[in-house]
Amino acid sequence: MLRKTWSFAATAAVGIATTLAAPTATAVPATPPPPIEPTLIGGHPAAIAPPGITSLQYDAPDHGEQYVDYHTCGAALVFRGWVFTAAHCVTDPPTEATARATAIQWFNADPAPIPTADKAFHVRVGSLDRLAGGETATVSKIVIHPGWQWGKGAPKKTFDGAMLKLDHLTQQPTAQLARDAARRGDTISVYGWGVTEPDSTRSGLPRHLQQLDTRVTAPSRCAAAFLSAGEFCGDNPSDTDGSCYGDSGTPALATINGIPQLVGTASRSADPRFCGTQPDVFTSDPELRDWIYHVARTGNAT
Repeated sequence: MLRKTWSFAATAAVGIATTLAAPTATAVPATPPPPIEPTLIGGHPAAIAPPGITSLQYDAPDHGEQYVDYHTCGAALVFRGWVFTAAHCVTDPPTEATARATAIQWFNADPAPIPTADKAFHVRVGSLDRLAGGETATVSKIVIHPGWQWGKGAPKKTFDGAMLKLDHLTQQPTAQLARDAARRGDTISVYGWGVTEPDSTRSGLPRHLQQLDTRVTAPSRCAAAFLSAGEFCGDNPSDTDGSCYGDSGTPALATINGIPQLVGTASRSADPRFCGTQPDVFTSDPELRDWIYHVARTGNAT
Protein backbone atom coordinates (compact mmCIF):
# COMPACT_ATOMS: atom_id res chain seq x y z
CA MET A 1 0.00 0.00 0.00
CA LEU A 2 2.15 2.89 1.20
CA ARG A 3 4.68 4.66 -0.88
CA LYS A 4 7.69 6.82 -0.19
CA THR A 5 9.08 10.25 0.61
CA TRP A 6 12.39 12.13 0.44
CA SER A 7 14.44 15.12 1.52
CA PHE A 8 14.78 18.48 -0.15
CA ALA A 9 17.90 19.62 1.68
CA ALA A 10 19.97 21.55 -0.83
CA THR A 11 23.03 19.36 -0.43
CA ALA A 12 21.24 16.05 0.01
CA ALA A 13 21.04 13.68 -2.89
CA VAL A 14 18.31 11.17 -2.56
CA GLY A 15 16.09 11.42 0.42
CA ILE A 16 13.25 10.25 2.32
CA ALA A 17 10.99 7.84 0.51
CA THR A 18 8.03 7.49 -1.76
CA THR A 19 4.66 8.83 -0.79
CA LEU A 20 1.45 6.96 -0.69
CA ALA A 21 -0.50 9.07 -3.13
CA ALA A 22 -1.28 7.14 -6.27
CA PRO A 23 0.27 8.28 -9.54
CA THR A 24 -1.64 9.12 -12.66
CA ALA A 25 -2.65 5.98 -14.57
CA THR A 26 -3.66 5.25 -18.14
CA ALA A 27 -7.37 5.43 -18.71
CA VAL A 28 -9.36 2.26 -19.21
CA PRO A 29 -12.64 3.54 -20.61
CA ALA A 30 -14.64 0.37 -19.96
CA THR A 31 -13.82 0.25 -16.26
CA PRO A 32 -13.59 2.79 -13.42
CA PRO A 33 -10.15 4.45 -13.17
CA PRO A 34 -7.86 3.11 -10.45
CA PRO A 35 -7.49 5.11 -7.23
CA ILE A 36 -4.55 7.41 -6.78
CA GLU A 37 -3.51 5.85 -3.51
CA PRO A 38 -2.15 2.30 -3.61
CA THR A 39 -3.66 -0.67 -1.86
CA LEU A 40 -1.94 -2.80 0.71
CA ILE A 41 0.53 -5.44 -0.35
CA GLY A 42 -0.12 -8.64 1.60
CA GLY A 43 -3.30 -7.35 3.19
CA HIS A 44 -6.77 -8.86 3.04
CA PRO A 45 -10.27 -7.57 2.28
CA ALA A 46 -11.64 -5.74 5.30
CA ALA A 47 -14.74 -7.38 6.80
CA ILE A 48 -16.21 -4.10 8.02
CA ALA A 49 -15.58 -0.46 7.26
CA PRO A 50 -13.86 1.08 10.31
CA PRO A 51 -15.37 4.30 11.68
CA GLY A 52 -14.41 7.31 9.58
CA ILE A 53 -12.81 5.44 6.67
CA THR A 54 -12.68 7.78 3.68
CA SER A 55 -11.70 7.63 0.02
CA LEU A 56 -10.40 11.02 -1.15
CA GLN A 57 -11.23 11.51 -4.82
CA TYR A 58 -11.18 14.30 -7.37
CA ASP A 59 -12.68 15.32 -10.69
CA ALA A 60 -10.42 16.84 -13.35
CA PRO A 61 -12.21 16.04 -16.64
CA ASP A 62 -10.23 18.61 -18.62
CA HIS A 63 -7.21 16.30 -18.15
CA GLY A 64 -9.01 13.17 -19.35
CA GLU A 65 -12.28 11.34 -18.82
CA GLN A 66 -10.56 8.89 -16.46
CA TYR A 67 -10.12 11.68 -13.92
CA VAL A 68 -13.68 11.60 -12.64
CA ASP A 69 -14.28 10.09 -9.19
CA TYR A 70 -10.53 9.41 -9.26
CA HIS A 71 -9.28 7.95 -5.98
CA THR A 72 -6.10 9.73 -4.96
CA CYS A 73 -5.61 9.04 -1.24
CA GLY A 74 -7.14 7.66 1.90
CA ALA A 75 -8.41 9.85 4.74
CA ALA A 76 -10.28 9.70 8.04
CA LEU A 77 -13.47 11.49 9.05
CA VAL A 78 -12.42 13.03 12.37
CA PHE A 79 -15.47 15.27 12.78
CA ARG A 80 -18.76 15.11 10.91
CA GLY A 81 -17.69 18.04 8.74
CA TRP A 82 -13.92 17.46 8.52
CA VAL A 83 -11.56 14.75 7.24
CA PHE A 84 -7.85 14.42 7.96
CA THR A 85 -5.36 13.24 5.32
CA ALA A 86 -1.72 13.65 4.24
CA ALA A 87 -0.69 17.13 3.14
CA HIS A 88 1.11 15.79 0.07
CA CYS A 89 -2.24 14.48 -1.21
CA VAL A 90 -3.65 17.98 -1.65
CA THR A 91 -0.63 20.16 -2.47
CA ASP A 92 1.55 20.63 -5.55
CA PRO A 93 5.20 19.48 -5.70
CA PRO A 94 7.83 22.24 -5.65
CA THR A 95 8.23 24.26 -8.84
CA GLU A 96 12.04 24.43 -8.80
CA ALA A 97 13.29 21.82 -11.29
CA THR A 98 15.61 19.76 -9.07
CA ALA A 99 13.29 19.76 -6.08
CA ARG A 100 10.33 18.91 -8.30
CA ALA A 101 12.17 15.99 -9.90
CA THR A 102 13.08 14.67 -6.46
CA ALA A 103 9.49 15.01 -5.29
CA ILE A 104 8.15 13.18 -8.33
CA GLN A 105 10.63 10.33 -7.83
CA TRP A 106 10.27 9.83 -4.10
CA PHE A 107 6.60 10.66 -3.72
CA ASN A 108 5.73 8.58 -6.78
CA ALA A 109 3.98 11.55 -8.32
CA ASP A 110 3.11 11.61 -12.01
CA PRO A 111 5.79 13.21 -14.26
CA ALA A 112 3.15 15.72 -15.35
CA PRO A 113 0.95 15.91 -12.26
CA ILE A 114 -2.43 17.58 -12.49
CA PRO A 115 -2.28 20.92 -10.64
CA THR A 116 -4.20 20.93 -7.39
CA ALA A 117 -6.11 23.99 -8.63
CA ASP A 118 -7.60 21.85 -11.42
CA LYS A 119 -8.89 19.19 -9.04
CA ALA A 120 -12.39 19.29 -7.56
CA PHE A 121 -11.99 17.15 -4.43
CA HIS A 122 -14.75 15.09 -2.89
CA VAL A 123 -14.96 12.13 -0.53
CA ARG A 124 -16.82 8.88 0.01
CA VAL A 125 -17.11 8.08 3.71
CA GLY A 126 -18.03 4.90 5.53
CA SER A 127 -18.02 2.35 2.70
CA LEU A 128 -15.97 -0.75 1.94
CA ASP A 129 -16.44 0.11 -1.75
CA ARG A 130 -14.67 3.24 -2.95
CA LEU A 131 -17.19 3.65 -5.78
CA ALA A 132 -20.49 2.97 -4.01
CA GLY A 133 -22.22 3.10 -0.64
CA GLY A 134 -21.52 5.20 2.41
CA GLU A 135 -21.98 8.93 2.05
CA THR A 136 -20.43 11.44 -0.33
CA ALA A 137 -19.51 15.08 0.27
CA THR A 138 -17.67 17.84 -1.54
CA VAL A 139 -14.48 19.34 -0.11
CA SER A 140 -15.16 23.04 0.38
CA LYS A 141 -11.87 24.09 2.03
CA ILE A 142 -8.36 22.68 2.39
CA VAL A 143 -6.26 23.63 5.43
CA ILE A 144 -2.60 22.56 5.26
CA HIS A 145 -0.48 22.24 8.38
CA PRO A 146 1.73 25.36 8.47
CA GLY A 147 4.81 23.24 9.09
CA TRP A 148 4.43 21.16 5.91
CA GLN A 149 7.39 21.65 3.54
CA TRP A 150 7.18 18.68 1.15
CA GLY A 151 9.17 16.20 3.17
CA LYS A 152 12.31 17.92 4.39
CA GLY A 153 12.47 15.23 7.04
CA ALA A 154 14.78 14.74 10.01
CA PRO A 155 15.73 16.41 12.21
CA LYS A 156 12.83 18.77 11.63
CA LYS A 157 9.22 17.64 11.72
CA THR A 158 7.61 16.82 8.39
CA PHE A 159 4.00 17.72 9.36
CA ASP A 160 2.46 15.72 6.51
CA GLY A 161 -1.11 16.56 7.49
CA ALA A 162 -4.11 18.46 6.14
CA MET A 163 -7.70 19.06 7.21
CA LEU A 164 -10.44 19.10 4.57
CA LYS A 165 -13.73 20.82 5.31
CA LEU A 166 -16.84 19.19 3.84
CA ASP A 167 -19.82 21.00 2.35
CA HIS A 168 -22.18 19.46 4.91
CA LEU A 169 -22.19 17.53 8.18
CA THR A 170 -22.17 13.84 7.36
CA GLN A 171 -24.19 11.19 9.20
CA GLN A 172 -21.30 8.72 9.29
CA PRO A 173 -19.44 7.54 12.43
CA THR A 174 -16.18 9.40 12.97
CA ALA A 175 -12.74 8.01 13.73
CA GLN A 176 -11.83 8.61 17.36
CA LEU A 177 -8.51 10.42 17.72
CA ALA A 178 -6.16 8.67 20.12
CA ARG A 179 -4.78 10.81 22.94
CA ASP A 180 -1.41 9.08 23.16
CA ALA A 181 1.11 8.34 20.44
CA ALA A 182 1.60 4.75 19.29
CA ARG A 183 4.63 3.05 20.81
CA ARG A 184 7.05 0.41 19.59
CA GLY A 185 5.36 -3.00 19.69
CA ASP A 186 1.80 -1.65 19.49
CA THR A 187 -0.49 -3.50 17.07
CA ILE A 188 -2.07 -1.35 14.36
CA SER A 189 -4.44 -2.01 11.47
CA VAL A 190 -3.89 -0.06 8.26
CA TYR A 191 -6.74 0.38 5.76
CA GLY A 192 -6.61 1.48 2.12
CA TRP A 193 -7.51 1.06 -1.52
CA GLY A 194 -3.92 1.13 -2.82
CA VAL A 195 -1.92 -1.18 -5.08
CA THR A 196 -1.93 -4.84 -4.07
CA GLU A 197 0.53 -6.42 -6.54
CA PRO A 198 4.15 -7.04 -5.39
CA ASP A 199 5.49 -5.55 -8.63
CA SER A 200 3.79 -2.28 -7.59
CA THR A 201 1.64 -2.23 -10.74
CA ARG A 202 -0.15 1.09 -10.69
CA SER A 203 -3.38 0.09 -12.38
CA GLY A 204 -6.37 -2.05 -11.51
CA LEU A 205 -6.63 -0.94 -7.90
CA PRO A 206 -9.18 -2.81 -5.79
CA ARG A 207 -12.66 -1.42 -5.22
CA HIS A 208 -12.95 -3.25 -1.89
CA LEU A 209 -11.16 -1.82 1.14
CA GLN A 210 -8.01 -3.71 2.14
CA GLN A 211 -6.65 -4.22 5.66
CA LEU A 212 -3.13 -4.99 6.88
CA ASP A 213 -2.41 -5.81 10.52
CA THR A 214 1.09 -4.91 11.63
CA ARG A 215 3.07 -3.35 14.50
CA VAL A 216 4.95 -0.19 15.31
CA THR A 217 8.65 -0.97 14.92
CA ALA A 218 11.99 0.66 15.79
CA PRO A 219 12.50 4.20 14.40
CA SER A 220 15.90 3.14 13.05
CA ARG A 221 14.16 0.91 10.49
CA CYS A 222 12.69 4.01 8.85
CA ALA A 223 15.95 5.96 8.83
CA ALA A 224 16.16 5.71 5.03
CA ALA A 225 12.83 7.56 4.89
CA PHE A 226 14.21 10.36 7.08
CA LEU A 227 11.82 9.63 9.94
CA SER A 228 11.34 12.84 11.91
CA ALA A 229 9.81 13.85 15.22
CA GLY A 230 6.05 13.46 15.22
CA GLU A 231 6.14 10.30 13.10
CA PHE A 232 6.39 6.55 13.72
CA CYS A 233 7.65 3.54 11.77
CA GLY A 234 5.22 0.76 10.80
CA ASP A 235 6.61 -2.73 10.24
CA ASN A 236 6.43 -4.59 6.90
CA PRO A 237 5.44 -8.14 7.94
CA SER A 238 7.56 -10.93 6.41
CA ASP A 239 9.59 -8.18 4.67
CA THR A 240 6.97 -8.27 1.91
CA ASP A 241 3.80 -6.59 3.16
CA GLY A 242 3.02 -2.91 3.38
CA SER A 243 1.36 0.07 1.81
CA CYS A 244 1.71 1.09 -1.82
CA TYR A 245 0.56 3.57 -4.45
CA GLY A 246 -2.82 5.02 -3.48
CA ASP A 247 -2.44 4.46 0.27
CA SER A 248 -1.16 7.91 1.19
CA GLY A 249 -3.33 9.53 3.82
CA THR A 250 -4.87 6.21 4.79
CA PRO A 251 -5.53 5.68 8.52
CA ALA A 252 -3.72 3.43 10.97
CA LEU A 253 -5.96 2.37 13.85
CA ALA A 254 -5.09 0.85 17.22
CA THR A 255 -7.70 -0.80 19.44
CA ILE A 256 -7.58 1.00 22.79
CA ASN A 257 -9.96 -0.04 25.57
CA GLY A 258 -11.90 -1.98 22.94
CA ILE A 259 -12.32 1.03 20.62
CA PRO A 260 -10.50 1.51 17.28
CA GLN A 261 -8.65 4.81 17.57
CA LEU A 262 -6.73 6.85 14.99
CA VAL A 263 -3.01 6.80 15.76
CA GLY A 264 -1.43 7.41 12.35
CA THR A 265 -1.76 8.55 8.76
CA ALA A 266 0.27 6.94 5.98
CA SER A 267 2.99 9.21 4.63
CA ARG A 268 5.77 7.33 2.81
CA SER A 269 8.03 4.26 2.62
CA ALA A 270 11.78 3.76 2.75
CA ASP A 271 12.05 1.99 -0.62
CA PRO A 272 11.25 4.00 -3.79
CA ARG A 273 11.16 0.91 -6.02
CA PHE A 274 8.86 -1.77 -4.63
CA CYS A 275 6.04 -1.69 -2.09
CA GLY A 276 6.28 -3.74 1.09
CA THR A 277 10.02 -4.34 0.99
CA GLN A 278 10.72 -1.73 3.69
CA PRO A 279 8.73 -0.32 6.63
CA ASP A 280 6.40 2.66 6.19
CA VAL A 281 6.37 6.08 7.82
CA PHE A 282 3.17 7.35 9.45
CA THR A 283 2.32 10.79 10.76
CA SER A 284 1.58 10.43 14.48
CA ASP A 285 -1.93 11.87 14.63
CA PRO A 286 -2.10 12.27 18.45
CA GLU A 287 0.82 14.68 18.16
CA LEU A 288 -1.30 16.83 15.81
CA ARG A 289 -4.41 16.47 17.97
CA ASP A 290 -4.39 20.08 19.23
CA TRP A 291 -3.93 21.43 15.69
CA ILE A 292 -6.71 19.19 14.32
CA TYR A 293 -9.13 20.52 16.95
CA HIS A 294 -7.98 24.11 16.35
CA VAL A 295 -8.75 23.83 12.63
CA ALA A 296 -12.16 22.26 13.31
CA ARG A 297 -13.01 25.11 15.70
CA THR A 298 -11.70 28.06 13.69
CA GLY A 299 -11.29 26.88 10.10
CA ASN A 300 -7.75 28.30 10.15
CA ALA A 301 -4.31 26.72 10.11
CA THR A 302 -2.91 29.03 12.80
